Amino acid sequence: MSHPKLGLSLCLTVVLMGAAGTVGATTLSVNCAAKDGLHSIGAALRVLQNGEGHGPSTINVSGACHENVVIQSLDRLTLNAVNGASVSDASGGTLDVILIQDSRDVSVTGFTINAGSGGTANGVDCSEYSICRLSGNIVQGAGNGGVAVFAASNATLDGDTLQSNGVGLLVRTGSTVRSGGPITARNNGQGINLARDATAAIQANITNNSGVGAVVRFNSTLDLTGSISANESAGVFISEASAARLTATISGNNGPGVLIQDLSMVTFLSPSTVTGNGGGTDVVCGPQYSATRGVKDTGAITNCIEQ
Repeated sequence: MSHPKLGLSLCLTVVLMGAAGTVGATTLSVNCAAKDGLHSIGAALRVLQNGEGHGPSTINVSGACHENVVIQSLDRLTLNAVNGASVSDASGGTLDVILIQDSRDVSVTGFTINAGSGGTANGVDCSEYSICRLSGNIVQGAGNGGVAVFAASNATLDGDTLQSNGVGLLVRTGSTVRSGGPITARNNGQGINLARDATAAIQANITNNSGVGAVVRFNSTLDLTGSISANESAGVFISEASAARLTATISGNNGPGVLIQDLSMVTFLSPSTVTGNGGGTDVVCGPQYSATRGVKDTGAITNCIEQ
């Protein structure tokens, strides 16, 4: 004779295992050129948010979508561009094109993202403790950041191109960015801008921006491999108790190649070269208490003194 409580426990275990087994991956297809079916990313997201399952989800997108996409509190999601799909701002530059908040493991792959030119609008906004994975996207036209990472979020960029934005890559407030493959930041106001305890460890080509190539301020850290060239101001500006480790070719910038000041430090790792920048000095140590290591091996004209 079985014990009543034991039988109840076995029954409950079977029910829970059966319920867990029903949660699987979901794949939806969106055609933004269609009139029937799912013809917006927002509509597909509503299907997922109203569903009962909580497994990984993929939305395959084709066509030219005109919408502002909000991904909020939705985990394990992949937005995948098919045949060169695009997402363009529909707000007149007042909203981010893709806003990701309070979401873990959200991937955005292969899109052309056309942002509005409003002063605070971003192309992709990864914020509120989110984890975002970008790969192979072109993000352009944002009045603020092409890709903006805020509020203790983490983002990975892999082969993305950030162009014609106010700032190509904008990182703030304890957030972290790393690259899985080289990224390009070109023809922006600034190439990248880190501030307020931000960290970036990236491979990057930062070129032809109308201001500074890379700005690192307010106790932030940049670890960069790649090149910084032909920017209209300084190549790199490090200030306010920040640090940088550079394994890079820094050349042809209209201002100094690297400008360091206010309790900040830059380490140059071999085979870095810093030559041919504007102002007659490639690496400038300004007040107060700036420092360098390895600058003597870069070929730079510099006023920095290493003890």
